[in-house]
Amino acid sequence: MAASLPAHLETALSAFAERQPQHGGREGALAFIVESWLSENGFLPTGQEGLRPEELDATNDD
Repeated sequence: MAASLPAHLETALSAFAERQPQHGGREGALAFIVESWLSENGFLPTGQEGLRPEELDATNDD
């Protein structure tokens, strides 16, 4: 995957990749960040069933 990012994002990505080496460098860090964001924002199925956090309230509290 080749991605060209603005300098401020490259700096942030490099810092993240250095502090989170388990993702395997820049490419792995970028994939992790994108996958996390897509999953957290409902664009990528998580495989879990149930309600999203914003749908929870006292009426569906079991």
